[in-house]
Amino acid sequence: MKKRENKQKKQPRPAGWGRAVARRLCGVACLLLLVWSLLPLVNGIVHIGVVLPAICSAVGALWGFGVLRPKGGKRKGWRRWMTAVLLGAVCVVAALGIVLSACMVGAAINRPAREDATVIVLGALVRGDQPSRMLRDRLNAAADYLEGHPAAMCIVSGGQGADEAYSEAYVMQKYLVEQKGIDPARIRMEDRSTSTYENIRYSMEIIRQEQWSDGVAIATQEFHQYRASVMARQAGASAVGAVTCHSPLHLLLCYWVRECAAICRLWILGY
Repeated sequence: MKKRENKQKKQPRPAGWGRAVARRLCGVACLLLLVWSLLPLVNGIVHIGVVLPAICSAVGALWGFGVLRPKGGKRKGWRRWMTAVLLGAVCVVAALGIVLSACMVGAAINRPAREDATVIVLGALVRGDQPSRMLRDRLNAAADYLEGHPAAMCIVSGGQGADEAYSEAYVMQKYLVEQKGIDPARIRMEDRSTSTYENIRYSMEIIRQEQWSDGVAIATQEFHQYRASVMARQAGASAVGAVTCHSPLHLLLCYWVRECAAICRLWILGY
């Protein structure tokens, strides 16, 4: 009977087992995030949107699996202080990320209110006389909008980079006319710009010169819509809508993080 009673007794769980499990789960999540953050390297993409999440997720994974956990009771007070600082920083960054993401999502789903909105296609990388995948997605979205709105006109905006054989505007205009069948009379090229700020500024100059509708529809990826819409309003657009295309999943994280940094710069510096 005593043996049975002993078998029926539950062994007490070790102290702190819940926190240990939570750390391991956090480590696994950070490890998966690390893999996602490194996927753009396959396409040769390296910028803050790749580096920052890679570093943060690597540190999180090392902490979760106990590699960065200091041992010994002498550092207990130091550990608590550092944990509080790190948790505070994480909370601040998380709150900022939620606000920025809400702004981006809201702008991305804001459809143009006017039927004659002028479509501004923001430039991106070109290879020879062909648009890159992300630029092609923008052009396809713009073409769909133009086909559904016969009164709308279009500006393709993008200069020529040092490693590009043609201006982005030329490649975009060529694609819309030859591949999508858009009437060239509906398209104007803006081929001086080197940034989103200049894309919008120079495109608005063309709109005023041509006396087109100053209600604009911006054709770009979801992460890019908010910053472009703010700049368009600053440049004098009466209304701004989004003609949104979606980023490839393996590139979404890196561009989303980089765009968060760009929006912070916009809020602080105004561009």
